[in-house]
Amino acid sequence: MSQSSIFHCTGDQILLATWFLTLLSSASSSSSSSLPVTAAHWLLNDVMDKRPSPPVDEVGELNVVVAVKIALACLFVNPKSRPTMQQIDRALSMQGPPLSKPFSMITLGELLGHGGKTS
Repeated sequence: MSQSSIFHCTGDQILLATWFLTLLSSASSSSSSSLPVTAAHWLLNDVMDKRPSPPVDEVGELNVVVAVKIALACLFVNPKSRPTMQQIDRALSMQGPPLSKPFSMITLGELLGHGGKTS
């Protein structure tokens, strides 16, 4: 990969992260984890980076769900609503229950605790 490609990918990732953070921030300036109605219905599969290979088994899917839940929780506007490192460590260390629905059907709203159980 050329140096310009690396900068392009990094730039795209920063822009996407900034856009998503702006989306979450504009949704609520309080500690709540609400998303705009349209974003809450977006499928996780549709907003994931397509460059890495998608998870190929249930363990990989569960790992992605846990990582995204943590990442979203870290974006809460109110710092007191964000998880502590101890909570993050516990979430990453625990073997959670299997997903209750197909990975391709999980929405961002579900990962924030709105509209159904995913794990």
